Amino acid sequence: MQCTIKKLPKGQIELTAEVSLDEAKPHLEAAAKELTTEHPIPGFRPGNASYDVVKQRYGEMAIYEHALEPVIRKYYVKAVQDNQIMTFGEPHVDVKKLAPGNPIAFTAVVAVVPKVLSLPDLKKIRVKSELSAIEEKEVDKTVNELRKMRTKEALTDRGVQASDKVVLDMDMSLDNVPLEGGQARGHGIYLDEEYYIPGMREALLGLKPGEQKKFRLKFPKEHYQKHLAGRDVDFAVTVKGVYELTPPGLDAEFAKSLGQESIEKLRELLRKNLEEEAAHKEAQRAENEALEKIVERSKFEELPDNMVNQEVERMIHELKHGVVERGLEFDAYLRNIKKTIDELKLEMAPQAVKRVKTALIVREIGDKENIQADDKDIVAETTKLLNAYAKDAEIQNKVRSDEYQEYLQATLRNKKIVEFIKKATIEGQAA
Repeated sequence: MQCTIKKLPKGQIELTAEVSLDEAKPHLEAAAKELTTEHPIPGFRPGNASYDVVKQRYGEMAIYEHALEPVIRKYYVKAVQDNQIMTFGEPHVDVKKLAPGNPIAFTAVVAVVPKVLSLPDLKKIRVKSELSAIEEKEVDKTVNELRKMRTKEALTDRGVQASDKVVLDMDMSLDNVPLEGGQARGHGIYLDEEYYIPGMREALLGLKPGEQKKFRLKFPKEHYQKHLAGRDVDFAVTVKGVYELTPPGLDAEFAKSLGQESIEKLRELLRKNLEEEAAHKEAQRAENEALEKIVERSKFEELPDNMVNQEVERMIHELKHGVVERGLEFDAYLRNIKKTIDELKLEMAPQAVKRVKTALIVREIGDKENIQADDKDIVAETTKLLNAYAKDAEIQNKVRSDEYQEYLQATLRNKKIVEFIKKATIEGQAA
């Protein structure tokens, strides 16, 4: 096979290959057999007619056309491997020559994984990890949240008080025009909590079940819906229910309901959990800062468009999952932020570029430092998963598959590389 490679803009190459008749011959013969298996020739068992008989019956061009896909598949892969090219995505193939008695020629345009042209000296990248102490008010807040989760609600017919929960039907309008998405039925408001629209609590005080009221409130200037920020919005509410709230006492009984022997022990546990959560968040922040600094000081070949686009699609998928997890519809979310899906993708593109570059530097540092996932770690993680899904044969088979094992190896390797980067760049990390 003759092969030439031409570099194209936007991280692509054009691979031109010419497959000789001798190289194509086994595929042509196999194609002839397949033709007579699919379309038997009278007097011959399926797949047993000679090449010349098949050529006479169907024409040699039909044999070449049938052999084309396996020829391209084999010699495209061979050309990529022989030239040590790391491709990304599927190639766009164009057949240049396909005629009986002639070599088969084709071109393939494909994106290549860009190289990291230079990395900074990790020793010169310093990131400070600063962990703030947990204050008593943070523990107090968590205790109060736990009390609210166990608060008893009792329906009452009296007027609304500042510590109640109110359930109401609500309609909002701006300049006498109903707001899209501004209608709520059975909307619950806890009056002892700060509502996202200042003045709502005061407007509801004293209202009894069944009563209606109209009032006007100004939306905060920093409100996420820009067309409402700082605007006066009209409200029409009907009170459907008033609930008196009785939280549990701050005593040993409450602590025991949460598995602790006393309020003091409960607070100790909550403080420990808050400290662990804060430490995890700070470690993640410092890791992100270190990776960002390395990306900023590295140089890369041009990124292929489809690599960035794929990362954008991955980010959209993550966002959709998060929106659905919060009980919202993605289309409603887009309407709320006043963006189309295309506008959102365009907005995400710079972050997608950063994510792609981060993945490239992690791989480059791993290669440079010869960091690999240990077999014992892969076995341990596999065993852990198999034990966790001991009763699910389908998942167990998936975990054992070559494809999943490769994924597991890559994931564990990336973790080790990131740990190496953290130790080299973040102050306070073990050397």
